[in-house]
Amino acid sequence: MRYSRNIFETENHRGTGTRSVSGTAIVFIVLTIVSVLAAAYIIVNFNEVTARIAIGMANVLSSGFPILFVVIAIIYFVMRIKRRMHRRFWGW
Repeated sequence: MRYSRNIFETENHRGTGTRSVSGTAIVFIVLTIVSVLAAAYIIVNFNEVTARIAIGMANVLSSGFPILFVVIAIIYFVMRIKRRMHRRFWGW
């Protein structure tokens, strides 16, 4: 099975009977622990977390970022319409 390109194969090729943990399993365990700790922190400090989110969103909305987003969207749609009109003109 070593050269069959099986993505679910274990990463060690030392044979049977050897116990080892693959890199994928280690990353999975670490990320699971981090997500459980983050969820517990959010549950314990819910008011603090929501206050930080609210302050952050107020700062983003007052910084002019939404105006930049709207300007980029308008430019995108104008260029898209121009491209369609150009195709229709030369396409017939």
